Amino acid sequence: MFFVINKKFLIKTMLCIFITALCTSLTFYSLPVQTEAVQLRLPVIMYHGLMKKESKQNEYMIDPDLFEQDVKYLSDNGYNTIFLSELANFFEKGTPLPENPVIITFDDGYLNNYTYAYPILEKYKAKAVISPIGLSADDAENEEYRSPLWSQCTWEQLKEMADSGLVEIQNHTYNLHRLTGNSRGAAAKSGESYDEYKKRLTADLTTANNRILEKIGTKPCAFVYPFGAKSENTEKIVRSLGFKVILDCENKMNYISDKEDLFTLHRFLRPNNLSTEDFFLDIMNK
Repeated sequence: MFFVINKKFLIKTMLCIFITALCTSLTFYSLPVQTEAVQLRLPVIMYHGLMKKESKQNEYMIDPDLFEQDVKYLSDNGYNTIFLSELANFFEKGTPLPENPVIITFDDGYLNNYTYAYPILEKYKAKAVISPIGLSADDAENEEYRSPLWSQCTWEQLKEMADSGLVEIQNHTYNLHRLTGNSRGAAAKSGESYDEYKKRLTADLTTANNRILEKIGTKPCAFVYPFGAKSENTEKIVRSLGFKVILDCENKMNYISDKEDLFTLHRFLRPNNLSTEDFFLDIMNK
């Protein structure tokens, strides 16, 4: 009898504990979850080409030694270079980023990116994003004489860099990189209807994506505006194609709160007339 009474008592006690735990659990999950908003401060640096010949150096073509000083400065001061895909994954999936992230980008895919920039990236184990012009990469494979002064990277060279794990290839259009006549990069032409514009832009970016997938083995997640040129509906069309990041040419610091901010990612153009210290002192205080 004593055993039976204790057994009943034990059952009642366990039942009370279970009900209490269940009520506590339900109360906890019914409360609003308080989360602190994440705002990522992210500098993105825009390079184009590297030229050893001083007469060829300008706002878009800088001394390779200056680029090395930039990369060394970032490394020495605790900055960590990341890819655009890593940035997208942080806001979409919560994939962690290193402390003090920074993004290095090269537009157009010049041969000098491979000749001069790539060895520097290897030396410092730094990452960079290169966005080639698709048609130019195709044409480069047929050039008889090639020079870092004017040539573009071949797909083979782009793949070699991508396979190293230090370079990411993104979309900079297949054949819209021009400012002639009625054409302004990826912007709509004067008098062009929305449907005509959407069809033309979609076809070009899809061609570039397919060539990158075929030649490099990766699908771009980011689109880079040629010359920063765009129209009212450009972003809408680009987003409809599945891109997760869009880069413009505005000299501003990025303060990113959610993935929507990734569609207006700003970049600081790196000119040739500033020392590394002066350039970074200027942009990091913005």
